[in-house]
Amino acid sequence: MNDLAVIWPFDKAEQIYPYWRDGLKAAIEVIGEKQNVDYYFGEDYKNLEENYNAYLFWADSNDHAIDFFYEKSGTKGLILTTSPSDFQNLKKYDVVFCESKPVYEQVRAQGIHAVHAFGTDTDFFSPDESVKKDISYFYPATFSPWKRQSAIAKYGQLLYCVGTLQPDGQEELQACLDNKVNVAQGYFKAEHIRDLYRRAYEVPIPAIHGSERTILEAMSMDLFPDVNPENKAYAIIQQLQKLDIDSPREFVLKYYSHQQYAQKIMKGLELC
Repeated sequence: MNDLAVIWPFDKAEQIYPYWRDGLKAAIEVIGEKQNVDYYFGEDYKNLEENYNAYLFWADSNDHAIDFFYEKSGTKGLILTTSPSDFQNLKKYDVVFCESKPVYEQVRAQGIHAVHAFGTDTDFFSPDESVKKDISYFYPATFSPWKRQSAIAKYGQLLYCVGTLQPDGQEELQACLDNKVNVAQGYFKAEHIRDLYRRAYEVPIPAIHGSERTILEAMSMDLFPDVNPENKAYAIIQQLQKLDIDSPREFVLKYYSHQQYAQKIMKGLELC
């Protein structure tokens, strides 16, 4: 019997997988050192016939595929990255892993078994003093209204904005182009993003919600991100400010490493 099935029903998941490098992927790799792990991308889950000890499903609360696992005998876990729109769907899972603390509190208030589990790949996202810093501002984010590239487009040629263009993100992209911001559209290897972090002095994050991944990646690079205080993810910055820790990277290593993320997932799925 295989131990863990990781299901990512996003239709472009297999295409994105080679570019994917974050705390969740690193945590699953840690789990894979102790358990057998199989991936199912897109609609591959419909061909899932084996029995697993546990299932880890990565999707929004209203995803069409959620019901597929309702009758499975193993422990069912859901990785939730956004605010839920369908709490009834979440109740079909044995445990819901919430990357955001506010989302965790929201889910838990509904009587759902929730675990606040989040982290970044601290081995991969690490500073390199041999790399010359020649970028004033770097912001990796999809071009979309809630990412608010237009709010920092005033930095012009001092700013690098990298990400995919969402259907509703044309105005954000145009604001960058009008201000001669250095723009790169599309999916990029994680090594390229990491190297841009290493070259940057600052990581401005004007997003009105989300961006927890970017915040932790920047901090793991020993950068102190400039986060919009209106963003609920600003709580990560407030947590650091309350502690006697000078280095952002030291903070991430202590509280948000991928090893800690893996332990929370394994405990929630009863794999340890």
